Amino acid sequence: MRTFTLTLLLAVVLATTAKSKGGSRSRLGYRECKDFKSGYKNITDKAMKWVKPKPLSAICGVDGECPEVEELANRHCGFGIRKIAAGKWVSTHLDESDGEQKYNRAFMRLFGYISGTGNDERANIPMTSPVIVMTNLDESYRQGDGSMHFYIPSQFQENTPNPTNEDVEIEEWEDVTVYYRSFGYKGLYVSPEVWEREFGYLARAIVDASLSSDWSRAITGTFTQPGVGEQRHEVMFVARGHYSYYYETTDFSWKDARGYKDCKKYPDTEKPKAVESLCGNYAQCPAVEDVETNGCGYGKRKIKAGSWVSTEIFASDGDDRYFTALERLANYIGGQNEDSQNIEMTVPVITKNYLDENFDETRSTMHFYLPPEFHENPPAPTDDLVEIEEWADTVVFYRTFGDDITNIDVEAFWEKEFTILGEVLAQAEEDFFPYVAITASFTRPGYGQQRHEAMFMQVDEEE
Repeated sequence: MRTFTLTLLLAVVLATTAKSKGGSRSRLGYRECKDFKSGYKNITDKAMKWVKPKPLSAICGVDGECPEVEELANRHCGFGIRKIAAGKWVSTHLDESDGEQKYNRAFMRLFGYISGTGNDERANIPMTSPVIVMTNLDESYRQGDGSMHFYIPSQFQENTPNPTNEDVEIEEWEDVTVYYRSFGYKGLYVSPEVWEREFGYLARAIVDASLSSDWSRAITGTFTQPGVGEQRHEVMFVARGHYSYYYETTDFSWKDARGYKDCKKYPDTEKPKAVESLCGNYAQCPAVEDVETNGCGYGKRKIKAGSWVSTEIFASDGDDRYFTALERLANYIGGQNEDSQNIEMTVPVITKNYLDENFDETRSTMHFYLPPEFHENPPAPTDDLVEIEEWADTVVFYRTFGDDITNIDVEAFWEKEFTILGEVLAQAEEDFFPYVAITASFTRPGYGQQRHEAMFMQVDEEE
């Protein structure tokens, strides 16, 4: 193993999307993207050549035990999605004072533990796969400290021997979902350039899929002995708030999926994912109360009071303005707050667009709902562009859709939905405020069954 540098690579990748899809490689665990395949073909340096990885099916349960995993549904190219089950791992830090030998010495500390000389029961523990290395990255994606880990085989999970080396410890890992890329290699050590390339491709694929990861930690997995026969290596990022979007659409009628009965003049297109399948199952949502409506084509609900984290969407950020705002809020819930507190991702993502008397947009803001346990004392943001807002009970009218808005004129689509919403509210003689157009996204654009809502607020007669 060798050190690798991600200094500016991720910063460039996260600002660039690659909209490519391609064929599949059965050994990868996912479908490869066409432009990644083309990039491999143009490589002339033998040390950088792409090599087919050894399949997991020929490693786990054959060469040795692996942690229990579940491959999750994935319609995107360039990476796989895997849930790794909870379990115990033996771990050690990478000592920077060891220089280029830090990986070898960390490995030998862990090997000493499983061989019996480094545990208090002198137990000989079978070697497992993969060997995991985690490297922490700073805000500029420069490499910091790190650690190495072996999975404890099932027969020792309940009664795990204690390490005798103070630099070795047993860790309890919870279930975790990761995004990964796999590759093979010919030679003893994977070069830093190959690790860097694969992390770059992985980051590009994740961003292109409109998914979110913990970019502060780069993870490598080595499943086979370096330099001996067919190899398999993987690069990984921990998924942030990954939801399973598969469900049976037949479980819900059109009325149940929408949340209301639509008017006959509006034909069915794509059935939205029902809010019941999202809230309380794959994510937490703000508390709401359904309210009876006066007509067809819209729903009405009261959103209960609560705390939200918010940020401005700046027109000066150009085409990246929504992504940039989303990233600020994601950083806040990811631990960039005064308490370094990780906060569970909720849905929906709310965007408020403020309009003038001519219905031209004057400013926009983005908002994440904070789980109830953070309402009384939410961690203060460390980013001056992020703030905590206390929202009062608010009645909103909404219109929902499940159409894939990835490759269409999104502004025109939303404008159509707000126009229809305004028409049906006027026909129903509902009092609404038309100068704040609110969008709510319960699911990621372009990823499986979707649910998006266009909203107007009810006019508060007392105000």
